[in-house]
Amino acid sequence: MENNHPVPYEVLLERYMQSQREIEYLEYKISSLNQELEAWQKGYEEYADILMEHGLI
Repeated sequence: MENNHPVPYEVLLERYMQSQREIEYLEYKISSLNQELEAWQKGYEEYADILMEHGLI
């Protein structure tokens, strides 16, 4: 089946730009979550060190 009604360039461009914005937002969220994960991991390691120093684990 032929597509006799191509999507206008402006529509394709807008969809592309919207996709780019969504990708940038998701990259930001991933980076933010990775930073939060690193902070939790560091806190966990420090807490474990304190417990080990006091012979609790």
